[in-house]
Amino acid sequence: MTMKRTFLIMLFVASVFAVQAQKVWTLDECINYALEHNLDIRKTQLARQQAEYQLKTSQNAWLPTLSANAGEYLGFGQSPSYTGVYVSDNSSSASFGANVSLPLFQGLNLYNTTKADVLNLQAAEMDREAAILNLKLNVMAFYMQVLYGKEQVEIARRQVELSSEQLEKTRQLYESGHVAEADVYESQAQLASDQATLTQAETDLELSTLTLMQVLEIEYDENFEVSEPEAFFAGQEQEIGTPQATIVTALLNQPSMEAARLRLQKSHYDLKATKSAWYPSLDFFAGYSNGLYHYFTESYPNTPFDEQLKRNGRAQLGFSLNIPIFNGMKTKYRVKMTELSIADQQLDLENTEKALRKEIQQAYGNAKAAQQKMTAMENSLNASRVAYDYAKAGYDMGKKTLLELNESKIRFHKAESDLLQARYEYLYRCKIIEFYRCAK
Repeated sequence: MTMKRTFLIMLFVASVFAVQAQKVWTLDECINYALEHNLDIRKTQLARQQAEYQLKTSQNAWLPTLSANAGEYLGFGQSPSYTGVYVSDNSSSASFGANVSLPLFQGLNLYNTTKADVLNLQAAEMDREAAILNLKLNVMAFYMQVLYGKEQVEIARRQVELSSEQLEKTRQLYESGHVAEADVYESQAQLASDQATLTQAETDLELSTLTLMQVLEIEYDENFEVSEPEAFFAGQEQEIGTPQATIVTALLNQPSMEAARLRLQKSHYDLKATKSAWYPSLDFFAGYSNGLYHYFTESYPNTPFDEQLKRNGRAQLGFSLNIPIFNGMKTKYRVKMTELSIADQQLDLENTEKALRKEIQQAYGNAKAAQQKMTAMENSLNASRVAYDYAKAGYDMGKKTLLELNESKIRFHKAESDLLQARYEYLYRCKIIEFYRCAK
């Protein structure tokens, strides 16, 4: 019974590992995993939390402040009494109290600071959205590189199969006396070259897969697999359209643009908060204090503690008005520096807009070029396939040399690779444009 149970446990564990080994990652799964584990995204989240805490600090500045104090003092020789007169005796005294203060007017400093911190929090959120967008594009680029590598491996495998078949046919022709022995060696050399190409393609695929795992913050796993290219390309065909509509949409919705606009608005509230130092400030305050006194000798009588608490208690409340007159021109130059910050934020906004326009125009140019290249490569592949079929038939009938056949085969292989590269390039450029259109 124990051996049977052990066997079942081992079988279950083996099946679990087998399921894990067979896991195939889709693009959405890769993106979601990266968003959860990427360090840059986590840093933007921390920056957002810092901005949120800064806003809470500004909002709570409107609340009253409450403090309490207590102290114990020992006097030797001349000591103060509760009446304020110094007497010749050693004594001890204790004091305690509480104070509350409420800002009534600070030149609108609190209001403008709070508004600035609200905008700063919103800008931090946009920074996080921009980082998420960049990460999605990055993951997609490396994911597609893995898919491209898988298809390159498949193409290389087909070429090896063709070369193997060609070698076998060449041997048969040599044995029947239709070709020279040199053709056999030429076929062997071509097969070896194609096998080397396959090995290089497999190595490139492994490196691309490793790079994708590093982007996802995944430990190296030799069983890591992504979905098949056919599943990824299903329903991916799309028109790229024109750049102008995309530029208008991106300028309104791109997180980087929104963050730049929010920081420009924030700098205007920073300026108002800085200028508030020129205005008077008004605070309300209230407090209560009390004290106890005790003489160590009998030269002076000690009043009972409860009586002292009744006598020595003191409550106060009032208003405090502070009028700035001169502070060494500090406020003036702080205002000047804040104005320079506004100008700098304006330049940042303009630079972000120009960079975004340039990126979109370049993305459309690259997509157009990739589309044209893909069309040209499709025509080239069709032509090279027909040429290879004719060359193969001609070689079988003895009308073409092996060198001519291999040259035709190489052109066919290159056309397949070029079309595959153009296809991925076009899809990637279309995805970039799609991200610009649908930033939010």
